[in-house]
Amino acid sequence: MPFISLRTNKNDEFKKRLYIFSGVPVLSFFVFIIVLFSLQIIKGPDYELKAKSNREQFSILPAIRGVIYDGSEESILAHNRRSFAVTLVPQNLPADKDEREKLLNRLALLLEMDKDEILSIIDKKNYSKYGSYVLKTEVPFKDIVFLAEHNRDFPGVYWKSKPIRVYPFNDMLSHVIGYVGMISEREFMERTDKGYNLESVIGKSGVEKIYDIELKGKDGYIRRIVDATNQVSAEIIDRGAEPIPGNNVILTIDKNIQDIAESALGNRIGAVIVSRPSTGEVLAMVSYPRYDPNPFVSQLDKEAFKKLALDKRKPFLNRAIQAQYPAGSIFKLVVALAILDTEEIPVTKEYVCNRGYQLGNRFFSCWSNHGKVDLFKAIVYSCDSYFYQASIVLGPGIISEYAETLGFGRKLNIDLIGELEGIVPDTEWKRENRADIWYDGDTLNLSIGQGYLLVTPLQLNTFTNLIVNRGVLFKPYIVSEIHSAKSDELLYRKTPEVLIDSKIDTAHYEFIIQAMRDVVSTGTAKWGGAVFSTETAGKTSSAEIAGAETHSIYTAFAPSKAENKDEIISITAIVEHGGAGSESAAPLVSEIFESIFGNCNLETAQKNIWKKRSEIFRNTKPNIVTD
Repeated sequence: MPFISLRTNKNDEFKKRLYIFSGVPVLSFFVFIIVLFSLQIIKGPDYELKAKSNREQFSILPAIRGVIYDGSEESILAHNRRSFAVTLVPQNLPADKDEREKLLNRLALLLEMDKDEILSIIDKKNYSKYGSYVLKTEVPFKDIVFLAEHNRDFPGVYWKSKPIRVYPFNDMLSHVIGYVGMISEREFMERTDKGYNLESVIGKSGVEKIYDIELKGKDGYIRRIVDATNQVSAEIIDRGAEPIPGNNVILTIDKNIQDIAESALGNRIGAVIVSRPSTGEVLAMVSYPRYDPNPFVSQLDKEAFKKLALDKRKPFLNRAIQAQYPAGSIFKLVVALAILDTEEIPVTKEYVCNRGYQLGNRFFSCWSNHGKVDLFKAIVYSCDSYFYQASIVLGPGIISEYAETLGFGRKLNIDLIGELEGIVPDTEWKRENRADIWYDGDTLNLSIGQGYLLVTPLQLNTFTNLIVNRGVLFKPYIVSEIHSAKSDELLYRKTPEVLIDSKIDTAHYEFIIQAMRDVVSTGTAKWGGAVFSTETAGKTSSAEIAGAETHSIYTAFAPSKAENKDEIISITAIVEHGGAGSESAAPLVSEIFESIFGNCNLETAQKNIWKKRSEIFRNTKPNIVTD
């Protein structure tokens, strides 16, 4: 029995060992299977992607930016031309520091760039998903040929066709169209979810910026097969990876009228706006001095940009919407509408003008001695004294309220960047901004568009449009339509939008319009506002500036008796330090009207106007009046 027990124990021990030695390989096999499953199934796609990335890289194919047309669609205001760009993929540069240094030196010499400039590009922290940066655009074709022939000497350096923006009329409409440039790091971070990348060209100002999403299109990409030495062995454009061109934008601008208006203003600092009251369309917008945006596109001439930025005349400032001036006598029409609507002062009420008005111990002067004048004559001959005395009756609160109702002291939301809202002062405004009380003298200054009041030329023009429309203002706009570049399908069309309905009796506007007609026929614009081919109505303005020459302002519309309001256009002009309104601005506006309605060039328009002035002189031998 003891023998059997001993033998049984040995068998059990043997079986145990057998199980252990058999289990180790089995367990190892299962561990191997699990690891293999993890590598191939769970992590397989990641490793496959990493493996492919070692031999596949993606390069952006830039989309062609949409074309900008004028309102007739016959004049192209911004388009594109082909050019070459050199790009760099930092991860493909030589790992060896000395080799990297030599490559960058060769590249800087070839591209005529400073090596530090290249380093500043590759040292940027935020890489696009394509890992490449544009080093230089508009690279000469001979340099591209050299790179192609010596591609093994420039690992990580590539080239591509990249469209360049062109503004064929140079500085014409520069403040409206704007310009484009390479996207900045900040702009990229703000737009990463909108299809932008670090090679994107982006609108920097004007229509180019406001409508950038519509214009930019959608970039495509090309797949590059790269070998172990970072040399490209093949390039493939996958289905669906083709770039999609940007949409085409149609402006309300009439290129011919823009040309006339720019020529009429010439090299005088100021602004001109031509618009259609019945819709709000802006037909021309001029601001001088201007700038040529073409050098900024490729960033070839950085000194030109710097010079313009430092110019004291502020050529980047769109004076039509971004400059603020005293309104001068045009603001008297606001006060006149307040008088008519409130009935605080009878229309027939006459005030005496004795070259001014005495308020306490201060004399507020008028530019002429008008004798006894009622409201109508006060508008026609721009009598300051009448409005001084009327304003005391109305008070500053009523005047400010009507000014705001009629579109002053607010943005008009034109589709351009940087519009200012101006200032309509009142007692509260002065207390908050000047830490002072409101005086009666402030009311007198406000009544003639002086003092703290500030307006933009656009506000003066839209106020004119509101008068033409008998109290209704349509929102001003620059872009009328957007079309698909691929199919020419209409994607967007602007419809006129009522911005203001003043609710003031249309009869009061008829009164103002008749007075504005008489301003041209017998009043302050009789000489300067003369037009041969059509009848106009307008209002002159001399905006006084302390210690400087007066700004010359004039706003008008024509034909002043047109039954169809769609035929009417309005023009507002300001010539900085140009003297009285009838001296510089009114002749300028009349030349534009004559050229448009006389269907002639500016030189012929000027000759026709002098015919009209000769006729006026022969018939009436007038004393020339100014304001």
